[in-house]
Parts: sequence; C-alpha cells; structure tokens
Amino acid sequence: MRKYFNLMLLLSFAGALLSGILLYQHYYPEMELGFLSCGKGFSNPCIAVGQSPYASIFGIPLAAFGIFYFTLITFLMLIADYAEEYYYHIFMGLIFPVVIAGTAADVVLGLLMVKIGELCTLCLWTYIINILLLLLLFLYLKKISDRKKLIEIIKGFIRPETPDRKAVFALFIVFVFFLAFSVFTGSNILKAKAATNKAPKNQITKLVEGFYGQEPEKINFPESSMRLGNPDAKVKIYAFTDFLCSACYKFYQLEKYILAKYKNRVEIIYYHYPLDASCNRHMDDSVYPGSCLASKSVYAAVSAGFFNEYFYIHFSDYPMYKDGFTQDHVNRNLHSALKEGGIGEQGKLKFEEAIKSQTALDEIKMHIEFAEKIKIEATPTVYIAGRKIVGVPPKEFIDEIILNELKK
Repeated sequence: MRKYFNLMLLLSFAGALLSGILLYQHYYPEMELGFLSCGKGFSNPCIAVGQSPYASIFGIPLAAFGIFYFTLITFLMLIADYAEEYYYHIFMGLIFPVVIAGTAADVVLGLLMVKIGELCTLCLWTYIINILLLLLLFLYLKKISDRKKLIEIIKGFIRPETPDRKAVFALFIVFVFFLAFSVFTGSNILKAKAATNKAPKNQITKLVEGFYGQEPEKINFPESSMRLGNPDAKVKIYAFTDFLCSACYKFYQLEKYILAKYKNRVEIIYYHYPLDASCNRHMDDSVYPGSCLASKSVYAAVSAGFFNEYFYIHFSDYPMYKDGFTQDHVNRNLHSALKEGGIGEQGKLKFEEAIKSQTALDEIKMHIEFAEKIKIEATPTVYIAGRKIVGVPPKEFIDEIILNELKK
C-alpha cells in the first residue's frame, strides 16, 4: 500500500510543477525555459497552445486550475499520511472521484489540442500523470478488503455527526478555499506583473490607427531564401535586418512568439541590411562591426540547408557578439547548428564554401541596394500588407495587425 502512496505523491508533485511551468509560459511566452520547454527553435507547441483561445476559462489560465488540482491532491495525501488509520482511507477515497473528473477534463483538453493542431508535450505529460494517478488509486482501493465500510466511512466524513469529525470537515473546506485563493491570487499577481511590460490599450489603438492610416506601398519584393513559417501563409512579414543589431535581437524574441502563436498562418521573409561599412557602401562607419560576416554566415546556412537551426542559434547566443562578430563565432554557431540539425559533413562543406563565395557578397549587396531604393533607414524595418513598421513594435500591436490581416 505504501508504494502506491509514494508514487502518487511523486506524480502529483510533478503535475503541480509542470502546471507551474505552463502558467509561467502562458504569461511570458517569449522566455526561454531551456530543457523544460516544449520545443526548441521556432517550434514551440506549448506557446501555441498556451496562447490559444482555449487556454483560459473565465479569464483564468487552465494551467492555474492544474496547479490547484495537483496541489490539492498532494496536500490531501500528505494529510492522510500524517493522520493514518481512519483519515488515511477517507482522503484516498475522496481523491478517487476528483482524479476521475480530472482525467475526463484532460480528454476534453486533449481534443481541443487536436483541434488547435499542436502537440504540447508538457500538457501531454500532465495528462499521463493523471492517468497514472487514476491507475494507482484504482489499485490502492482494490486492495481494501471491505469497500462497503470505506464508503460508509467517507459518507460519515462528508456528513459528520461527532464534533471532532465536524471540525475536521470544516478545516478541510477552509483548506480547499484558501488553497484556491492562494493559487488563483498568485496567478493574478503573475498576470499583473506581465501586464506591466505591455503597452497601454490606448497606445496600441493609436499605433493600429497610424498603421492603417498609411497608404499601402506597392513594393515588388525580390525573392529571398531566408524565410521562416509557412510559404503558403496568408500574412507575409518582410523584415530588413542586421544580424548583429540589438533591436533586431529584440525583434527575434517577438518573432518566436509570432511563429509559435500563428504557426502556418504567418511567414517572415528576411533581407540583409548590415550596418557595416565593409560591405554596405552607404555607411560611413560601422555601427555593428562584423555584421557583414554575420550576413554571409546566414547566407551560407541557407545554401547548406539549415537556415532555421543556424538563425535560432545565432540569435540565442546574441549576447556573445556585443564586441563584434568574428570567424570564431561563425565556427561555434556552425558546430551547434550542425549538431542541432543533424547535418553531416556535406552540409559543413557547403557552408564553408558558400560563406567565402562571391555569390554571398553579391546577394547581400543586392539586398542593401533594394533597401536603399525603398528608403530603409534603420533595422529592423518591417512591412506587413505594404505598410511600414520601423523598430520593434509592441507584441500587442503586432497581434492586432496579424489578426486583422487574417480576417481579410
């Protein structure tokens, strides 16, 4: 009997921990969670599921309900273990219908996940934990010889007759109330903290009005092989970027959110615009020394067939490039990308050949001249539906623009 209890306690604690991670990711989708995340690179189904319309009920994230649910089970089991004898079977019996209800809810959530078209592995693990809890509870209760007596004991707990049992039942109700209060208040505090980083609603409204107040430019964008997202997506985002630009790094963090939330509905197409005089004849001085080399390395990654992996690794390690980008950084990024993408020796050779080629420099210069032609003056500069956005826009602003464009 004890082994069932220990396993259940461990599982419920793990469920509460995973739910906590999902809650944090719900409010801070742009944050990297390392090995605890649902995916690496620009594919993170947990963010997509967490930002979907089905991720909350009455404004409360489902992950908060998960924390309450698993924490309740954990504390009930700890109380049962402490009380032993009479209350031990009571709490284990009470948990059983709770876990059945939780498993039924997971079935519904699983179907919604199928509808969204994303597989959130962290969510899936909470479902597996629930199924295991149900199985262990069933095996535990099956070993109780007199189940009729157990039912009578539980009824006696729910409808207590003696003063001590009435006190225990009252404390149980109070405990559940304060646990719910603590969890959902904590969720609201996290929501309030996340909201401090959001632009005010009136500011977003003005930005959206200003965006649509622009006359759309009819720009024939040249072909670019630097693309992320779905080639058949309805919304196309054209981005002119310097791969060492600090603002472009912030835009990369926004891109992760966009591509996770709007997977298959958005494509981002990139163009080189290094603010480096070594390849940009329009620059008197280099704002970001080494950005021409960074552009060449990205071009080489495209040529070798692992642009996604290289792009992600490049910006993930961006803080290393504060003092300039060198060949050592290229080699390090190449090694990581080859390992991440499972690219063989042939991919490495293609990369090394492409980065030294005249073709790389020609493409970068072609992008620069095109950018000058349409009067690009800063990075990042983004075009959506022919309208220009300069700099890194608030996440809420981009959200509203993309949703508006998807409705058209």
